[in-house]
Amino acid sequence: MKVTLDQNTIQSINLFQSLTGSSVVDAITEGEEIYFVIAQGSYGATVGKGGAKIKNAERVFKKYIKVFEYSENMEEFLRSVMPGIQEITRTEKSVVVKIRPQEKARAIGKAGKNVKIITKFLQRLFDVEELKVK
Repeated sequence: MKVTLDQNTIQSINLFQSLTGSSVVDAITEGEEIYFVIAQGSYGATVGKGGAKIKNAERVFKKYIKVFEYSENMEEFLRSVMPGIQEITRTEKSVVVKIRPQEKARAIGKAGKNVKIITKFLQRLFDVEELKVK
């Protein structure tokens, strides 16, 4: 899937990169939250000591920021963004993840918010159309 970023997203990415020194792969703004996928191996440097860089970025953006670390391997990416994954099954255009029962609510999020965001990133980065949680 080819991703087209709007002007606001491009500006958000540029500002976030200048505030944190990280390289952003993709970003999605959803209400009062901004989700960034950053380059592999740069999570610690992006967050900063004690979360200082993220806290500063949240103050500048006036939004809650969540950061995911990119991986070229879709399974590694999923394991880093969803807690408690036990099993991942991929078909042609969909992915089914089995999650430990005690982690399921946190993985899905309130009203399925986390699954929706992760599905958007999977569509944009890995050409996956659907994410199912079991």
